[in-house]
Amino acid sequence: MPVLIKRYANRKLYNTDTSRYITLKGIAELVEADEDVRVIDNETGEDITSITLSQILVDNERSNRAVPKTLLSDLIQRSGDALYGALKKSVGEASDGIEGLQKNVRKAIRAREDEATRIRDALHDARSEWDGVLENAMGRVFRALDLPRRKDIEALSENLERVAEALERLELSDADAGAGAATDSEPRTADHA
Repeated sequence: MPVLIKRYANRKLYNTDTSRYITLKGIAELVEADEDVRVIDNETGEDITSITLSQILVDNERSNRAVPKTLLSDLIQRSGDALYGALKKSVGEASDGIEGLQKNVRKAIRAREDEATRIRDALHDARSEWDGVLENAMGRVFRALDLPRRKDIEALSENLERVAEALERLELSDADAGAGAATDSEPRTADHA
């Protein structure tokens, strides 16, 4: 019977056999001791063993417990086919079991992509909500401090433009009136007398 590990929403791993939390390193030690390990998501019940083992593989690579580079290169170049070949050679399982593993890996990848999309959408929604909250808060601050807002300044600017235009028209009409008065006050010549 496999050792059952549950992963909780806070990403903690719990070994149900020992009733204690366990790390990825602890799971790796169980696998190295030829224990059959099964990891499930406590919330969804989804089998995430392959994802967990992949994380252990990456952690081992980081801590210089080198995985053969040819295996990693093959995994990248041939996708799941290299994994299929390597597992079939080392484990000797029937192809049905390996194909199931490939399906689980693909399913896990799709689930991660869906999760990433949900997170991106949630962040977008949160940002939109935050922008509205920030705008309302800034409006309250401006009103409390009796400070002009952009629309107040724009309205004032429009009013100033209208006043400037009216002054220009007034100056032009005064200049025209002054020029007309100057022509009326010219001295008359003898011809008109």
